[in-house]
Amino acid sequence: MLRLLCGFALLLLLQSLAPSARAADAAQWRDRTIYQVLTDRFANPRSSAGCDDLGDYCGGTWAGLTAKLDYIQTLGFDAVWISPVVENTPRGYHGYWAKNLSAVNPFFGDKDDLKALVRAAHAKGIWVMVDVVGNHMGGSIGDVGGFAPFNQQEHYHDCQGCGGGCDITDFSTLYSENCEHCRLAGLPDLNQDNAYVAQQLNAWIGALVKEFDFDGVRVDTVPEVKPAFWKSFNAAAGTFAVGEVFNGDIDYVSPFQGAALDGVLSYPMYFQLRNVYASQQPFAELQTLSDAMPDKFSDTSVLGSFVGNHDNPRFLNARGDRAAYRNALLHMLFNPGIPIVYYGSEQGFFGGSDPNCREIMWTSEYDTSNDLYTFLKAAIAARKSTAAWNLP
Repeated sequence: MLRLLCGFALLLLLQSLAPSARAADAAQWRDRTIYQVLTDRFANPRSSAGCDDLGDYCGGTWAGLTAKLDYIQTLGFDAVWISPVVENTPRGYHGYWAKNLSAVNPFFGDKDDLKALVRAAHAKGIWVMVDVVGNHMGGSIGDVGGFAPFNQQEHYHDCQGCGGGCDITDFSTLYSENCEHCRLAGLPDLNQDNAYVAQQLNAWIGALVKEFDFDGVRVDTVPEVKPAFWKSFNAAAGTFAVGEVFNGDIDYVSPFQGAALDGVLSYPMYFQLRNVYASQQPFAELQTLSDAMPDKFSDTSVLGSFVGNHDNPRFLNARGDRAAYRNALLHMLFNPGIPIVYYGSEQGFFGGSDPNCREIMWTSEYDTSNDLYTFLKAAIAARKSTAAWNLP
């Protein structure tokens, strides 16, 4: 018996020393509030200067972000969504132009820096969601020989017979061949029907989540890939996955939840929030959408809700009324979904179209005294104290 007890104690000790499997499922994400950062734009530990070219790297790093986790935590956030982490082709500061899936982006740091970020976040009770791309690589179709692991032309769609030449022209027809087979902005479009491509992508996402102990993934360009592949990708990740379906039509967006991924970004709600609070359209349109969502989506509680992100002009660029902005943020925070707040929202950033909506954060000096910062801090605290995610 003593030997059995000693063996059991040793097992517990070994388990306590092993890396934790923190990947969380959809239900565990419901009560989280996410702060979205572009790694390159959030914290530059080497310089306090501005950035001359927002279309290229400005200097943000994982170590810089690690040093600013207290700022994020003090606001009340308990999750952070970071940019894609893999090595990119030139000027891929945003992370969406992958070059080598096996290497991390050296502009942001090395693997140890990324692991240190996740460890530090976990120590503060902050989960980390990583952005990932499985639709395309960076550069152009003629450059694929330098990619890893997809360095053969057969790994990509040839776009023949999909309509619209080689570029996507149909973003409105659900599951269209043009959208699934053609190229987004000329980027090399991966062919997930190729067994090697599908196997490598699924192996990659599983290894990425495990190696860096990520808690969830945000998936880019979901309609551009068949839902069946995303279903396998979500399973391979072994964690909650929320996807980008950049469309305001609820009948277009809603089928991707469940058929493809655990959740999707609620673009229909985003567009209506902007219509009502920024463009001052009738509130009844927002009510109509809210009433329709439970019947359209399989689970509204795990939709990603937001008022702004890196792909759209800031709210205050559309309407410079901070009271209206606060109301839009409140609506997002206290209605069904997982709230996502884009970095700089609390600083009153008002940039226009990409890349102007991707401002550098460090010149704000991370001010904690302005009205939007104090408002968001109080609103997030109220969301938590009322357990708003459980409200009918």
